[in-house]
Amino acid sequence: MCWLEILGFVTALVLILKSVYNLSHFVYVNFLGRLLGHGLNISKCGPWAVVTGATDGIGKSYARLLAAEGLNVVLVSRTPAKLEKVADEIKNEYGSIEIKTIAVDFTDGNSIYSKLEAELSQLEIGILINNVGIAVGFAERFADIADEKSLNDIINCNILSMVRMSRLVLPQMIKRKKGVIVNIGSISGAFATPLATIYGATKGFVDKFSRDLSSEVRESGVIVQTVHPGFVVTNMSKLRRATWKAPTPDRFVAAALSTLGLTDRTSGFWFHSIQLYWGELIRFLFPESMAFFTIKFMESHRQRVLNRQNQSK
Repeated sequence: MCWLEILGFVTALVLILKSVYNLSHFVYVNFLGRLLGHGLNISKCGPWAVVTGATDGIGKSYARLLAAEGLNVVLVSRTPAKLEKVADEIKNEYGSIEIKTIAVDFTDGNSIYSKLEAELSQLEIGILINNVGIAVGFAERFADIADEKSLNDIINCNILSMVRMSRLVLPQMIKRKKGVIVNIGSISGAFATPLATIYGATKGFVDKFSRDLSSEVRESGVIVQTVHPGFVVTNMSKLRRATWKAPTPDRFVAAALSTLGLTDRTSGFWFHSIQLYWGELIRFLFPESMAFFTIKFMESHRQRVLNRQNQSK
């Protein structure tokens, strides 16, 4: 057997073993692990949960389902009226827990974190959900984004909020040797996203930051998990009807919570995990082709949006 044959055999064996591992990991994280009861007991991490962007969609569902686990919840969002409405809903559903609300606008940048620190410093926080996020410049070329404030807003909201909130709660978690930080990214952070450049880049930062922070604090007993959703029925996605591949926020969050303690990086929902795997594989094998087809799709989507806007005038 010549060295080329040996190399080919070894390469094929590695690919087969990698495929078997990926399949078994997918089955364990999304199905088998929860059936075996191997997931994390969230209630033992600490009595308080903090959820940013807690009044809509995925954030609201995290708040509700963490309350269902018996945790007290701090709701953090921009609009006081919506915060009080969600707080009342959760209290009515799970009356035995405490709910606190903090109204801040994460697009305001560093100025809000002294208030957040003062509000949170006396609480034993077991889990932080860094969910707040916005999208700007979607289906738009970066150079054509006219509103410069929107660029600062998305960086403050999607990146700075995660970094600063994690820094606020992490010291107490490390001291107690337990705690969870969940950073909500997006499947777009793992793909080429021309015409959604700034949004995709912020979500790519979420992935990189979370992976490295997870490695830093793992030995301290703290879990840092990245969740990369695909399409979920939320205001941001503008989907109105759930399907087998685009779940409701409650269904998505229930699935995502069940992966805690099983993996540090997930798409939360089984179909989104398949999308993430194949997307990353295609990006690795054919990076230029993926970028080409993505930009064609985005340009087509942008044209449809413009056509609808023109028809409505």
